[in-house]
Amino acid sequence: MTVQAEFLTTLGRLTRGIRKRFDARAKSEELTYSRAQALLNAAQQEGRTQTQIAEELAIETPTLNRTLDALEKADLIERRTAAQDRRLRHVFLTAYARRRADKILSFTEDLRDELFRDIPQAELEQALAVLARVLDNLDQMEEEPDPLRRRARDEG
Repeated sequence: MTVQAEFLTTLGRLTRGIRKRFDARAKSEELTYSRAQALLNAAQQEGRTQTQIAEELAIETPTLNRTLDALEKADLIERRTAAQDRRLRHVFLTAYARRRADKILSFTEDLRDELFRDIPQAELEQALAVLARVLDNLDQMEEEPDPLRRRARDEG
């Protein structure tokens, strides 16, 4: 296996593992990873539109809508139609969600602390720099999806 293949395989395992551990902890709060991510995103800046949250979480709006439906049903968020454009819906936390937010943030931070235990800051910064470069390459691939044209552009 090449280093690149091993990198992507490890990254996938890491993502699945984090989600699994997060789901196990979130279960006591009747949340899933997806719901907690959407809730935490909405809490960072209340009043964002559903589209803005979907873009921030890098998911499709219909997928987010199902997640928001579940959060709304659990009385954690409310969606308000914008007065100037009835197609836009803004997301706000309920009072119930605000009371629970600290607990949700706490187990999220605890998980993060456990994941990065004994890893020096400099190594994390280096890993983050590599991931940022891989993301840049991915973004460039989206701009020019045809690999032959992309190669010609890069060489020309």
